[in-house]
Amino acid sequence: MDFQGFKKNSTPLFIALAVIFGLIFILQNFEQTSFQFLVWTIFSGPKWIVMGCIFGGGLGLGYVMGKKKSR
Repeated sequence: MDFQGFKKNSTPLFIALAVIFGLIFILQNFEQTSFQFLVWTIFSGPKWIVMGCIFGGGLGLGYVMGKKKSR
């Protein structure tokens, strides 16, 4: 069996699937939610935006902490 052709053609397929699943996730999560720290509400909005901001903040913090630790 020759899998070389499948490997070349699988990348666009995986990208397309990721985009489709991302759109489904966004369209299903319009429920309003808020991010609270102790007693303060930092911001509120659709759940996918709040989750994306928290995920991005975690990535940024991890990058900064990793750079600091490598010095």
